[in-house]
Amino acid sequence: MALVIKGSTSGQVTIDVPAESGTNTLTIPASTGTLLTTSNQSTNTPAFIVSANASTALSETTNTKVAFDTEILDTDGAFDTSTYRFTVPSGKGGTYMISAFGRIDSAANSNLNISQFNIYLNGSATTRTYNYFNNNPITAISHNATTILDLSAGDYVEMYAYIDSVDNTGGIVNSASYGRFCGHKLIT
Repeated sequence: MALVIKGSTSGQVTIDVPAESGTNTLTIPASTGTLLTTSNQSTNTPAFIVSANASTALSETTNTKVAFDTEILDTDGAFDTSTYRFTVPSGKGGTYMISAFGRIDSAANSNLNISQFNIYLNGSATTRTYNYFNNNPITAISHNATTILDLSAGDYVEMYAYIDSVDNTGGIVNSASYGRFCGHKLIT
């Protein structure tokens, strides 16, 4: 049985009890204001998490888009696994947290001189991680990049990686177990 409370001049509020056994309690605050309902709740969507099915080859001293091609979560179908990019859907602009992590490996031991992991917005780098191992190169390193961006419908974000190896042979961004690219709209 539903409880209906009619407004003083128009409208009404309906409180309905779920058809489940047990006792449920709804506590209404003593202060005035707007109640949060399922129709006016904010959510952290769109949201996406993707990984890579295979390693991405990195050419020497070139920014290369990382092939995050496997969806783990995509609430709004806004991540394109063929272009490896998240595009903000119509009507979903706002403040987003975008993160990525991945492992960059050189082709050989003690070969990695410079590495970068870069979040791109609409085709340009907006956030970069950078490691420089001048005169003391290593084999591999993990990168973590996170940023908060104000995005509008149609804006897109992608991940790029960069390598400079001692012997100019390039390297890879390791596959699924070493990396993720993710993001979600913040409740503001």
